[in-house]
Amino acid sequence: MKNIDRPGRVRRYLVAGAMVLSIFGAAACDSLVDVTDPDIVTPESLNSEAGIETLRAGSLGDLAVAMSGSAAGHGATAGLIVMSGLMSDEYDYSGTFPTRREGDTRLVQNTNGTMNTIYGNLHRARAAAEATLDLAAQFGGVPDIESEMQSIVGYSYVMFAETFCSGVPFSKAPADGGELQFGEPLTTEEMFNKAVEWFDQAISRAGGDENLTNLSRIGKARALLGLGQIEAAATEVSSVPTDYVYNIEHSDNSRRQENGIYIMTTVRRQYSIADGKGQNGLLYRSAMDPRTPWDGGTAFGQDDITLYYNQLKFTSSSAPVPLASGIEARLIEAEAAVRAGDAAQVAAIHNALRATVGLEPVDLTGMSPDQLRKFHFDERAFWLFSTGHRQGDLRRLVRVYGEDVSRVFPWGPYFKGGEYGSDVTFPVPISESNNPNFKGCLDRNP
Repeated sequence: MKNIDRPGRVRRYLVAGAMVLSIFGAAACDSLVDVTDPDIVTPESLNSEAGIETLRAGSLGDLAVAMSGSAAGHGATAGLIVMSGLMSDEYDYSGTFPTRREGDTRLVQNTNGTMNTIYGNLHRARAAAEATLDLAAQFGGVPDIESEMQSIVGYSYVMFAETFCSGVPFSKAPADGGELQFGEPLTTEEMFNKAVEWFDQAISRAGGDENLTNLSRIGKARALLGLGQIEAAATEVSSVPTDYVYNIEHSDNSRRQENGIYIMTTVRRQYSIADGKGQNGLLYRSAMDPRTPWDGGTAFGQDDITLYYNQLKFTSSSAPVPLASGIEARLIEAEAAVRAGDAAQVAAIHNALRATVGLEPVDLTGMSPDQLRKFHFDERAFWLFSTGHRQGDLRRLVRVYGEDVSRVFPWGPYFKGGEYGSDVTFPVPISESNNPNFKGCLDRNP
């Protein structure tokens, strides 16, 4: 299911008006270069039923850039998926940008321009979705668009909660152009709870549309996982079919719309698929697993130092990126079975999924609870590789299951010299200091 661009609807990704930009203050050199010319999108043109579609397209476009990145900008624009892949164990950094290397070494400053750009794009996606909802209400409501946009807001809260520190504020830019309403910093738990509220609204507004309902149920379950409510999360996705998928769409129509994961890996050779990163990382290459295809190892990356290994999951600049899927729904049910100590059910779920890609079945009989959990999270990592899940999963292993950070995140000597740091979250950027409620990170805990 490809939901981002619907037939007959506006395809060009647009920023949701200058009012949204005022939230973010000064930005890095590659963050605001893609703002649509104000002669094309004006406040007057947005105040119409057609404006609802424009704002929706802007929200989805900003979400695509925030998550996947794009080919636009100086050195292209990195997205949250590859940066969180550096913070976790999915990618090694084979480029030269210092801000991106900070993510790889887990020593990220609040002045990091790459993360400031991602932070801004993710907030723009949320703000444009909220503006779409406000405008739709003025015209009597558009249930399918409203449900989708409520889910997009929910996913923005989830992504902030999974990857950024406690203390992210969520400001509000009114659709009527009124005064900006500065948000208060939210804790990680509060962000996940707000996400649940938005997904509940999306389910209610979906009106029986299974595609929209599935999107919001998977998002809600993801937030519930973050809260440690594993059984409730599994119940939430029980009706989602395994073949369901909601994609973030990309296109060759413009550099902004291109898949930034493909651009940053295959084209620019800045993110090399890792193998046993920092002693604790998974063997994404050595496993020779069909879920993490790769090639390379014969040339250096952009830095001319790191032997480069290219991911082959996204093989073109127009390749879509899953935001939510039925596979994820089954993995959530498997986690509940792990929590219950039901090894037979864990094996049944995983073996059914493994069979779809030709992998041999596994026998989990006799595994200890810790072994069962590790098996599940390893499988989850292969299935959800490079989709923005891994950093949140590693944090959940620490926060919910009591693992030590040094046992699940890359640790010890860094392959380019020095040591890995102790960061497991990205900081709230200093650009948020234009918000009078700004406090920075309330903590950097998992």
